[in-house]
Amino acid sequence: MRLGPWQQAAVYATLVIVALSGVVWFALHDFVEEEPSDLQRWSLILHGVSAFAALIVFGSLLPLHVRSGWLRRRNIASGLSITIVMTVLIVTALLLYYGGEEMRAPARWTHIGIGLLAFALFPMHVIFGHRSRPLAAPEQARKSEPTIDVPKQSASLVHSKRPAA
Repeated sequence: MRLGPWQQAAVYATLVIVALSGVVWFALHDFVEEEPSDLQRWSLILHGVSAFAALIVFGSLLPLHVRSGWLRRRNIASGLSITIVMTVLIVTALLLYYGGEEMRAPARWTHIGIGLLAFALFPMHVIFGHRSRPLAAPEQARKSEPTIDVPKQSASLVHSKRPAA
């Protein structure tokens, strides 16, 4: 199922920001600076804030986009891989924040490794999605995608029973 323009922009923007801020923090923390700096601190803050936004965006994909792909059996392997990657990133982030000291190193390296893997996985999912679309006209392709069934409201909910003034 194709994403709407606002949702696609939200997905791309949050994932780019969370990924780049994570890579910047990792590079500064592990390769460039020996002492923590303001740039390191702000990149970690940006990473955390954008990760919350990415969680909201990811949650918005579950009821329609993920469900539609699953039911239509399209892009299952890469979609399932992304769902697993996001789940591992969420769990390891929680372990980094709330886990004990003995969990810190394994959670950190798992988070970094899976996060770097996501750099390849997300673009692959988009490319596979474009390739698996039917070669129909854009109007037909949109009509073939699932829609949301909204129950019709009764007339009493739509129109007021008060007489016009």
